[in-house]
Amino acid sequence: MIAPRALAAPSTSDAPAPLAADASPSHARKRRRRHPLALLGAALIVGSALLAGGLPAPAAVASDLLDRPASAIADKLDETDCPVDVPAEHARRVTCGFLTVPESRAPGSDPAKTLQLPVAVIASRSDDPEKDPLVFPTAGGPGAGSLGVLWYFLDYADWASEDRDIIVVEQRGDALAEPTLNCPELDTSHFLIDGVGVTGEEEAALHLAQLQKCRDRLLEEGSNLAAYTSAESAVDLADLRTALGYDEWNLYGLSYGSRLALTVMRDRPEGLRAVILDGVVPPQVREHEQVSAGFLTALDTLYADCAADADCTRLYPDIEASLSSVLDRAQESPLTVTVKSPEDRSPVRLTVDDTDLVGGLFNAFYDADLVRILPFLIDRLAQGDTEAAAPLAQQNLDYGDRFTEGLRLSIDCAEESPFNDDAAIVAAREADPILSHFTLFDSFREDCAVWAVPPLSPLETEPVVSAVPALLTNGAYDPITPRAWSEAAAATLSAHYLYEFPGMGHGAVWANWFDDCAATIAQQFLDDPSVEPDASCVSGMKPPDFLTATDIHATSAIYRFDSDVIQDRDPVAIGIGAASVLVFLATLVYAAVYGLFWLRRRRGDAPGGAVLAAAASAGLNLVYVGGLALVLLNTEPILLAFGLPAGVWPLLLAPFAAICATVLLVVLLVLAWVRRDGSLFHRVVLSISAAASVVFAVWLMVRGLLLL
Repeated sequence: MIAPRALAAPSTSDAPAPLAADASPSHARKRRRRHPLALLGAALIVGSALLAGGLPAPAAVASDLLDRPASAIADKLDETDCPVDVPAEHARRVTCGFLTVPESRAPGSDPAKTLQLPVAVIASRSDDPEKDPLVFPTAGGPGAGSLGVLWYFLDYADWASEDRDIIVVEQRGDALAEPTLNCPELDTSHFLIDGVGVTGEEEAALHLAQLQKCRDRLLEEGSNLAAYTSAESAVDLADLRTALGYDEWNLYGLSYGSRLALTVMRDRPEGLRAVILDGVVPPQVREHEQVSAGFLTALDTLYADCAADADCTRLYPDIEASLSSVLDRAQESPLTVTVKSPEDRSPVRLTVDDTDLVGGLFNAFYDADLVRILPFLIDRLAQGDTEAAAPLAQQNLDYGDRFTEGLRLSIDCAEESPFNDDAAIVAAREADPILSHFTLFDSFREDCAVWAVPPLSPLETEPVVSAVPALLTNGAYDPITPRAWSEAAAATLSAHYLYEFPGMGHGAVWANWFDDCAATIAQQFLDDPSVEPDASCVSGMKPPDFLTATDIHATSAIYRFDSDVIQDRDPVAIGIGAASVLVFLATLVYAAVYGLFWLRRRRGDAPGGAVLAAAASAGLNLVYVGGLALVLLNTEPILLAFGLPAGVWPLLLAPFAAICATVLLVVLLVLAWVRRDGSLFHRVVLSISAAASVVFAVWLMVRGLLLL
């Protein structure tokens, strides 16, 4: 799929990260929990164990992988260490190598100029796998990579790996291929000046200048930018199948990957048993002309589902008007949001205008979990809560460097952009007033003028006619590849099944941690592509279970605490908090021992009432810390990004009660030191406890964790 500029718009990859909250639909799998506060980042991080070895022969058994001799690797492949980390528990299932292919197969090209494409094979969990593996060539984009999402196929793709091997191959020009068309010149750091994100004309001019630097460097390094096309990648896949010796295999095309899969169906259908098209991008669709219509469809779905939800429609009776108001206001007076640099976690101040908010909203529609929070978020922004925009602003900044920009441009500027009409793009934007704020992909003409690759044949705009069995899927909230695109592709595919999934975003099969209905259908389809899958689970799916003000005690403190302390691992903040908790625990032990001594002798030499006040302060602080920890561990991360569960408000009283007990303790200790009341030992111990309580109260206040 087409992708936006680094700072101004969202990611268009089809590999959204799992948010890891507990699944609510009855037919959904329980999702693996990550850090309880990790909302929008780190999904591409896997474990730390590397495995060296050869690529397996077809239908390899997992236990044989480490023992397979090098002679089992096809001649066209070279064995290598995996270019990404593989968790130790999966090491025996994964082997890696690379395929060498010509940079260009055009007449007159230099055959000595070659590319190396990393390949990873994940052995099936079965001891007797099918002989037709599933191949995955890209996570979308173009330029989103494939091996970078190996975590998905190891942890979430049982729907495929239970019965067959999975082959993950990096597309030519992508991040881990050699050479890569990645443009570090476009990294986020180049668009931050003294901790402030550049905007407007300054950002546009800087973007084009940096893009030119990238192109110049790649040309100087000898790259033929016109050789990186879907058609060339389709031949790469055919070469890989031959090299590995498979008679047939199955292809999983995710977002732009579906366009690549359709290209394979058109140009190199030999050996294709079945194809999954998850978020469909047919070549006959003019993406730049029609992308705004997909966004509008997602918005209309949100409005309708909110209106059908009792709590949502009661609390947010007109979110369409609220959103229009938010965007009009941001157009006149942009918001200022402070987030963290993805490189060094230093503070970054971003100016967020109406187009940036639309970018965040567009990106949010990708993820079914984020859709649930959108009515609440729109309402908070309508009420002037600018901090509510911080999580999505952080996400946009973090995702800005995910794409291999050069590969995206080589493909888009050759086979998509030349066939879009500017007048049609303008006309599409006039369909609804909200689209006046939609400018996500407006720079594609200027970008392609810099990149300067020749357009391909109009064949790239023709529907693909094929009899290869195909499964076409999309989510009802998908803003970038709506159902209409699936229907357009299906019209010329004689053997197909098409499904839309309520409540889902982009990549319905992919996002099986949220709901596994689509993945279950995909598994059935792979089992026998000639038989229509049992899709009864679709009728059991419901619209989003919206999170509203009834569910959320709104505060940005938890999100900020996670960002500033947990993710940044601030040693001072963590040290103060940990030391305070240790003193509180010691205070309770001290108070218990003193109490037992007092009960036994009916006397003690501590200042009157001070031990009880210290125990009350320490105990209340520990109740707050422990209670808050339990809440964070058992609450959906998406909710924590915007607040706390509404029902936890009694817990929020604990630190205020602790402050009252601390004030009493300080008064009693001042009097005790003046009057020399009690022994020196007890006065010192109680003073340490009082100091810890005061410091902790200030620590909570600075961190925004006094939440009433």
